[in-house]
Amino acid sequence: MDSFFRIARAYWSRPSQAAAQNTEDIASSYGAFKPTWFAPFHGPRNDDEAQRLYNHIRTVAWYLDALPLLTQAGLPFQVGFDAVISAIPVYGDIIGVILALYQVFLSWLFGVPLSILKAMAINAVVDGVIGFVPVVGDLLDVWFKANLRNLALLEDWLLKGEEARQYSISLPPNDVFLPRIRRSTRRGTPPGQDPKEKYRNRSHTARTERDEYDLD
Repeated sequence: MDSFFRIARAYWSRPSQAAAQNTEDIASSYGAFKPTWFAPFHGPRNDDEAQRLYNHIRTVAWYLDALPLLTQAGLPFQVGFDAVISAIPVYGDIIGVILALYQVFLSWLFGVPLSILKAMAINAVVDGVIGFVPVVGDLLDVWFKANLRNLALLEDWLLKGEEARQYSISLPPNDVFLPRIRRSTRRGTPPGQDPKEKYRNRSHTARTERDEYDLD
């Protein structure tokens, strides 16, 4: 019996080849986007700060609504940190609303108009309210994804809003957090060139198409 447990422990502690392959195949950045955990609490003063703030908002939204680790592991549906903490009665939903409103605050730093901020806040509150409904509320919470909805509102404003024309940043495709690396297209960045400059349209904010990226 002791031998059985030793064999089982060795098997489960060994990373699977599939998991190792998944880790190797996921890019660390997506054009000018790179997972960003912190951003200054002030409005962007230049395009670099605007890109960093956007990268932080996108990171927060995806981790709250669609944890990349679970998606990359092959989970057939998207589940984020918000859905996980919502399993904690009352307090989990309150924390979820606070985190969603943090994203609204970051969008306010960008200069997003009040009308869009109101829509974002409503999404955050609706997400919190449905979370209070036992069982069904948790399922609706997974489906509603207030944070990704609010990210889409921000991106739409960055692409079309009059006030957003002061920024020239790059938005990656919105169907995946970080893509798998296409090794055949890894051309790299010329020496001395900022990688962000390969993807930024200097005249306005734009979304770069998937095939236009070099995944370094």
